Amino acid sequence: MVRAAFALGFILAAASSRAASPFDGAGSAGVEVPKPNLEALQEAAAGGRQSGADLYYFSKEEAAAAKKKFGFAVKGPRKPGFTFDKDVPADIQKQMAADLAFIKGIAGETATALHRKIFGKVNGADYTKFFETRVSAIGMNSCGGGNAVACVIPFRDPSKMWLTQNFIRFSHPQVSRMMVVFHESRHTETQNGNWSHATCPTPFRDANGKDMKSIWTGAMLAGEPACDETPLGSYGSSTIMLKNIAKYCLNCTDKVKMDAGLYADDQMGRIIDADAKREMQEDFKK
Repeated sequence: MVRAAFALGFILAAASSRAASPFDGAGSAGVEVPKPNLEALQEAAAGGRQSGADLYYFSKEEAAAAKKKFGFAVKGPRKPGFTFDKDVPADIQKQMAADLAFIKGIAGETATALHRKIFGKVNGADYTKFFETRVSAIGMNSCGGGNAVACVIPFRDPSKMWLTQNFIRFSHPQVSRMMVVFHESRHTETQNGNWSHATCPTPFRDANGKDMKSIWTGAMLAGEPACDETPLGSYGSSTIMLKNIAKYCLNCTDKVKMDAGLYADDQMGRIIDADAKREMQEDFKK
């Protein structure tokens, strides 16, 4: 499970699956729904749980129970557009609107195969369509507290994204904030079990033998629900997006492309399945 694309507060859900769709990676869920754990759902509704670091999460079983309990149906793409709740501070609305305008302005005519499967081309129109057909509303929530930045809470509204004050408190490049937003957008896909994450191994170290930490908060990742085993999940898809921006964006500054590559390389470390990582590495070479 997981909820932290950078030790963020990402909400997971039922089992992830490889997608068959030629565009958005949306496959059938096929989740076996267990008996609802009402006590766990009530606990989650009261504000969620902490992982011990800065991750907001619940189990696959709880996600499946929430889907059954609250009657979330698998739906096709929504009509584009989203709204801000009244409690979203003006400064957060302003920053997010600017970030999405930046993404909308990206120009590119090509992309790797995995990027085309998930998003389409490297251009603002395809990115905007991806986001606005998944996210219907943006509100404020503690997402479990701690250093959580954003989350999706399927049992409340599977098409709603929640932000915390940390979304603007942490100082990160604009493209990295969009990494968070598009990570969360992937978590709205009820038909894919909200792309549940995997638990990072213990110990969890990089190629230099150093402990893996969140690039966003500095939190230790070993044993946390902060990894992926598929290129198509939230960590995988946001990594693919950033890698392609670094490679193929025609109107991005060198700084933007450098930042995109840096954060993509960091997120690549969250892909713990060898076959999935190999598939992504081969994709990036094309």
